[in-house]
Amino acid sequence: MKTDVNNSENKSAIHPEILLTIGKNSTKKDRLDQVKLEEAKKKGKELANDILKQLFNKVEYGKIESHFNTERLNSKSHNNIREQLINLYFQREVISDEITKSSKNYKKLQEYYFKTDNSFFKFLLKKRLKKLTEQLEQSKNDLEVLQRIENKSYLNIKYAYETSETEEKYSDLIHSFITLKSSEIIWDMTYSEANTDTKAAAQTSMRRNEVTFSFKSIPAIQTTEKSFYFENFNGGDFYFYPSFVIYFKSKEDIAILDYNDLQLNYSEVQFLEETKNIASDTKIIGETWYRVNKDGSPDKRFIDNYKIPIVLYGSIHIKTESGINELYYTSDVKKAKHFCKQYNLYKSLL
Repeated sequence: MKTDVNNSENKSAIHPEILLTIGKNSTKKDRLDQVKLEEAKKKGKELANDILKQLFNKVEYGKIESHFNTERLNSKSHNNIREQLINLYFQREVISDEITKSSKNYKKLQEYYFKTDNSFFKFLLKKRLKKLTEQLEQSKNDLEVLQRIENKSYLNIKYAYETSETEEKYSDLIHSFITLKSSEIIWDMTYSEANTDTKAAAQTSMRRNEVTFSFKSIPAIQTTEKSFYFENFNGGDFYFYPSFVIYFKSKEDIAILDYNDLQLNYSEVQFLEETKNIASDTKIIGETWYRVNKDGSPDKRFIDNYKIPIVLYGSIHIKTESGINELYYTSDVKKAKHFCKQYNLYKSLL
């Protein structure tokens, strides 16, 4: 493959730009139906093919198929952005496939070159080594061009706030998230059921998995403002931007949610913490026994009975009428409470 870097690459920069105004009067209702979704995916693939045809002589790809199962979660007010993201993800997929092939070709040439260069008959292979050197250089250039094109395939979102108060409240939300993510432990609570053991201290059995909250954006978006991320152990992750929240499971399962469609509620929960190492930022409010009588005293019929600390965790419940239902526990109640307060203050201005 040969590349005209100076001309073709400059024509192939892909970073569509959107200016979003944040405020109560900035929402436009529309509907992105299944036909438009399929058109967005098809267009993304076609654009990627056009880019690569400008760069290289020949490109061949297989069929791309997808099935969306998050349609009912999507807030209709952000269908334009959703359509562009779908477009870009399928576009990036095609380019990524080409990068994989180009990388394999480059490594193969490298191996052949080193093998030839270390040959006992190297002095007889000068012409071959010269040709391999040229091929290596061209292959390296091709790979670098593709990587640059992939890096440019993003949606550039700029923000303008309707009022200074809205901008200040988003800044407050970001600072509260910085505090929240510094909690020693954050869990995604994935399962709960009633405990049928009448002698057990815990009335509910719960399963949980430690997750991460961080500053992070999906690869197809670059913004002028910070965005933050809630990892979800058993479903799509949540990406919070100034004007919407993305529920992202894969390029085929993506929904864009309006803040006003996403409820985020805080509560404090008492938890019987049987693990040996309790987080240093967790408040211990009491203790009970593994096997306990109705009056709270230990059941002495059990020889191996032991004490269990009662701790206080901050609960963040994320839900929508369309079906999202996620529950997080944090080791620091104050940080979780402050974040939820700032979230709802910001949400009230949208």
